[in-house]
Amino acid sequence: MYTLKRLRFGLTGLLLCLMLFMLASSLARAADTTATVVWFEESEPGIDPYPVRFIVTPDYMRSDDGLDDGDFLLFDRHQRRIYSVARDTRTVLAIDGKGESPKAPQTLAWHVRERADTGAPAIAGISPVELALEAGGEVCHTALVAPGFLDPVRVALQEFSQSLAVQQLRTLDHTPSDLQTPCFLSRYLYASDFHVARGMPLADWNAAGKRREMTRYRTDMSVDEKLFVVPDDFTVIPVTVSTLPCLYQSPSTTRCRGLPFPLSW
Repeated sequence: MYTLKRLRFGLTGLLLCLMLFMLASSLARAADTTATVVWFEESEPGIDPYPVRFIVTPDYMRSDDGLDDGDFLLFDRHQRRIYSVARDTRTVLAIDGKGESPKAPQTLAWHVRERADTGAPAIAGISPVELALEAGGEVCHTALVAPGFLDPVRVALQEFSQSLAVQQLRTLDHTPSDLQTPCFLSRYLYASDFHVARGMPLADWNAAGKRREMTRYRTDMSVDEKLFVVPDDFTVIPVTVSTLPCLYQSPSTTRCRGLPFPLSW
């Protein structure tokens, strides 16, 4: 009888441990979400090429250098808010991207030149298309895109570009006049999504030598939901006249040093 009691107690304890283990596993899984992850390599004159990772879910898009605990950019797709987080300075550059998309004035002429025969290899059976944004007699930006490829990521990038354009329009009157060239206005305000509206970017570049190329991607990847949380104890810096140019310049620029990295697509 004594042995039977001990056996019952042992079975009960084993069952309790098993239930606790299953609960812990369930909670661990609940902290994960499914995302599409795309890696790019970016390069610009004077700086070694560096990796950039985009993590896209229906709610958020995060961009970073591939490190979970490093600096990052977070785009809240529903709220149209952008946060650029710098851990060293414990700062967050906050941008409100809600609003109507900018409408180009009649005095600004721009167009997109499309070339289908690029010679680039097909990806997922899709032939890439080359797009060139032209304004003021110059080629402002060029992109190689794949229509219909990784469309959920493309949509997130388009939303992001449109949100940046909304913020840029709000502060246009305070943007330095030397920046307000036809190419700048077209690229960042009135045609900011010229490439992502057409297809998923495989590569893009400009005349200044900045270039970005997709290196790999993975769909249905499990990622930690903590990656989409902005630290609540960091100092929030709103976009102002002094910080606005840093959205488009290198972090090495004197007036941008110490602020979160620039935002653009």
